[in-house]
Amino acid sequence: MLKKGFIKAVFLGVLAISPLAIAQEIPSETDADISHEENNDAFQEYFYESLKQKGIENYDKAVSALLECKLLQPENEVIDYELGLNYMYQRKYVEAQPYLETAVEADTENKWYLDALLDCFKAQQNIEKAIEIAEKLAQKNPQYYSMLTNLYIEKPDYKKALAVLEIMENKGIDKAFVVQSKSKIGMMQNLQALKSESGDKFEENASVNNPVEDYKNQILKQQERTDYNEMLAVSSEALDNYPTQPEFYYLKGVALNKLQKFKMATEVLEEGLIYLLDDKQLQKDLYKEMVVAYNGLNNAEKAKEFQQKINENN
Repeated sequence: MLKKGFIKAVFLGVLAISPLAIAQEIPSETDADISHEENNDAFQEYFYESLKQKGIENYDKAVSALLECKLLQPENEVIDYELGLNYMYQRKYVEAQPYLETAVEADTENKWYLDALLDCFKAQQNIEKAIEIAEKLAQKNPQYYSMLTNLYIEKPDYKKALAVLEIMENKGIDKAFVVQSKSKIGMMQNLQALKSESGDKFEENASVNNPVEDYKNQILKQQERTDYNEMLAVSSEALDNYPTQPEFYYLKGVALNKLQKFKMATEVLEEGLIYLLDDKQLQKDLYKEMVVAYNGLNNAEKAKEFQQKINENN
């Protein structure tokens, strides 16, 4: 997610070092200075308008302002990055992807550009491309090893997932996650073996086109029936198969809260926040369940903390 300090620093740098390309012949140095200043003023006006509109979640208008910036500075990758983000806020991931790819091509080492493109690929369930980006990010920041592990599990490629976990273990990174993930992989490998031996076909009645939606619909039906034990079981199964889907963490958290397993709910919901994309409604829903869980634990201070986050995002 974009950091305000980062975009301001880059923007000021852009104004300082990126002169606009002027197609026609410039009559004199004075005219060139005036033209350059006018275009920079226009660029600055549109850019800050885009930030203002994004701040109030008016993403269509933010995109319109950014497209004006793009006309003035077509080679400015910050604008491509911002366009990609604003399209992602609208869940228009197909539209976002080429802009984010352009930003990454312009600055291949930029962590924020790579992170946004990773989110975009995950949202489209393009696991292969997401893995490529996560591998590169993990070389820069070990925090991405857990993301990379889950992407390999989701692929599924358990051999590579275990290789990443071994790296994490050797470096002493997130020991609890390593133990949990190894156990999860072992369970899933055993399940595969059993199914292979029995000749059963997994989920014959499930849609082969969108199993994520199938899981979601099944869990929501259980929620409507207030069958929270079954809701917990299926959401847990969904997370075993799709561990990077934040909505499944939310739904599992709901089930745990309903079953008054508040401590487990906070742990699941916290993990869901790690995988959260630019989905402000889901973020708010996760925070609401956090409030429920911490109230259930009689932790008024933490409940207040998450309630404040909800209020800030209203």
